[in-house]
Amino acid sequence: MAANSIKDLLSPKQVARAVGVSESSLKRWCDQGKIQFEKTAGGHRRLRLNTVMSFIRDGGYELRDPGVVGLPATTGQTQWTIDRARTRFGDALVSGDERKCQQVAFDLYLAGHSISVICDQLLAAAFHDVGDKWDCGEVEIFHERRGCELAMRLIHRFSEVIPHPEPRLPRAIGATLDGDPYTLAVGMAELVLRDTGWNAQSLGNMLPFETVRSAVRTIRPRLVWLGVSVVRDEDRFVEEMNDLFEVTESLGAVLVIGGPVLNKTLRRRVRYSTHCDSMQHLEDFSRLVLSRGDSGETN
Repeated sequence: MAANSIKDLLSPKQVARAVGVSESSLKRWCDQGKIQFEKTAGGHRRLRLNTVMSFIRDGGYELRDPGVVGLPATTGQTQWTIDRARTRFGDALVSGDERKCQQVAFDLYLAGHSISVICDQLLAAAFHDVGDKWDCGEVEIFHERRGCELAMRLIHRFSEVIPHPEPRLPRAIGATLDGDPYTLAVGMAELVLRDTGWNAQSLGNMLPFETVRSAVRTIRPRLVWLGVSVVRDEDRFVEEMNDLFEVTESLGAVLVIGGPVLNKTLRRRVRYSTHCDSMQHLEDFSRLVLSRGDSGETN
């Protein structure tokens, strides 16, 4: 069963209940500028979910009533080590327990762990463990596929919680290429970049190179990321990748690639700005690009 839907706009009363304070205290915090709010046409205060979650996380407040923000009832009540969280999360993925998956992931987030750490050391690590179990015959294909669906819904939940992309922020776009249906890494990359300060948007999966180049020319991003898990024709891939790099370079953008099939031999044949083997690496590189205000180094 899926968890309750997360509400985007909350009243001061709801937020006060979630944090475990009086409504008058919450309104006072609003008036003092400690937490941002909006006003409806009728003059009522409303607080966005991502603002509330940032306030709770950054201020070290306890989430007393997670149901108010659509999270499982026990969220925020357990202090996990990463290793223990990974085990519990992996078990929940295999059993199809979506509530437990969300609880463990958001527990880590509320404890101050970065999105990149959650992606690398929870999601990616848990799927690595599931893959090992698959190789050993301990799980079936449907366990892994169902786990992917749960993970994508979790990524969507996080996209509602972290700050929404602002048009003024530098743009980043990403996708997987034609013949490559694996979207999990691309979804994680979008979250990491948004959390790092980019107006990041995933374009989806299985996009032909031609339409990726068209998107770069139309959207004019400063960063383009590609998740590569499948390469059907290596020579064509090399040619198309190098054409894409020329387009991104001519527009002052960086081209970031990552994926299990991009071995050193293949990477020597293509041009790109950087190769990332983890979300932490992507975060570090994207921060470097932001700090420089340019297109970064190229391979």
